[in-house]
Amino acid sequence: MVYKRLIKLFICLAFILSALNAKAQVAIFQNTIDKLESYKNFSYESVDKVKEYFTNDTVTEQRNVIFQKTPEDKNFGYLFNIKTLNKNDKSTYSDFYNGQNLIHVTPGDSTYTMQDIRAFILQRTLPGCLKWVQDRIEKRSSKIVKAKDTAINGIDSYHLIANVYDTIINKERNYNDVHLFIDKLSGMPDCIMIKARYTTFGDGISNFYSESCYFNYKFNEDNVHIASITIPKGLHPPKEQPALSKEQTDLLALGSSAPNWSLYAADGKKMSSTQMRGKVVMLDFFFIGCGNCMSSLKSLNNLHEKYKNQSFALASITERDSKKSMLEFEKNYHIKYPAYVNAGDMVKSYRVRAFPTFYFIDKEGKIANVAVGYSDDFKEKATAIIDNLLKKS
Repeated sequence: MVYKRLIKLFICLAFILSALNAKAQVAIFQNTIDKLESYKNFSYESVDKVKEYFTNDTVTEQRNVIFQKTPEDKNFGYLFNIKTLNKNDKSTYSDFYNGQNLIHVTPGDSTYTMQDIRAFILQRTLPGCLKWVQDRIEKRSSKIVKAKDTAINGIDSYHLIANVYDTIINKERNYNDVHLFIDKLSGMPDCIMIKARYTTFGDGISNFYSESCYFNYKFNEDNVHIASITIPKGLHPPKEQPALSKEQTDLLALGSSAPNWSLYAADGKKMSSTQMRGKVVMLDFFFIGCGNCMSSLKSLNNLHEKYKNQSFALASITERDSKKSMLEFEKNYHIKYPAYVNAGDMVKSYRVRAFPTFYFIDKEGKIANVAVGYSDDFKEKATAIIDNLLKKS
C-alpha cells in the first residue's frame, strides 16, 4: 500500500516538475518578446540561409533591418526598412514601410514598385517569426521545450525548441520545429533555425531548413525616422509592358490546332509535337514550388502509370526551372513522366498565364480540353477526358 502511494507521489511530482519546466521555457521566450516590444525602435543585421523545399538549392541573404514601433499602425504595428543583399547572385533590394506605402526598391535597375501590404510576409523578419511562434503557443497548437544550452558564435545561449506542427500522415511523421537560441545575457536571439519535413507533395519527402543568425543589435536610437522615408530620387516605376489583347490572354480555343513545339527533356532527350501526333497528349504547364503544381504530382504519376501502354503521352512543361533543378526534382519526387525545360516560347504560344495549366490534345493535334488550377477531383476529371479521347478513332 505504501509502495503504491509512493508511485503515485512520484508521478504527481513528475507532472508538477514537467509543468514548471514548460512554464520556465515559455517565460524565457516571452521575456525576449517583451524586451523587443519595449523598445521604441531597434535594428539588427542578419545572415539568412534557406534550403528550398523542393530542391537542394540554398539561398543566402544578408540583411540590415530597422523597426520602429508604431502601435497605432493596423497593418504591422511597426514601420520598417529592410535592406537585402542576395549573396547568390549579388543582387540588392530594399523593402520599406512608412505607414502609408510598402515600397520595393531594386537599385540594380533603378526601379521601385508599390507592393500589396497583405502580400508582405512579416514572418520572415525577427519580430514576425517570434510573433508567429507566440500565437501558436497561446492557441495551444504548439509546445516549447528546452534543449541543452549551447554557445552560438561564442555566446552562451538558451536553446528552446517550439514544435509548431507535428502529425503522422500515411505512417510518416510530418513536422515543423523552430529552434531558438537566445543570448543568456541580452535575452535577444542569436539564431533561429526552422526544420520541417512534409510528405504531402508527390511521392517524395520535402525537407525545409532555414537558419537566421542575428547580430549588431541597437536599441532606442535617436536618428530613426522611418515615417519620413520617401521614394529615393532617380528611381522610376518599371516600364509598362504593352497591354495584351483579349486574343493573347485567352486560352487556346477548343477545336483549334495545338501549336507545334520542340523541346529537350531534363535528361537531354529531344521531343516534339510531331513525334506525339496520333496520341492523346496531356500537357502540364508548371514550375517547381508552385503549391497547386506540387499537389498535382501524385495524380499525374497515377495517370502516367494508368495509360503508359496506350496511345497516350503526358509531358510537363517548365519555363522557369533549369535542367539541373529538374533532374534533382524528378529524383526526389519519383516523377515517372518526362519534363521539358526552357519552354518560354511554348508557354507564350499556349497563352499560359497561371500555373498549373493542363491542355488535353486529341490524336489529330486539336485542343480538346483545358483546365487551370488543381482540385481534389482533378484525377477523376482528367481520367474521364482521357478515356473519352482514347475511344475516338
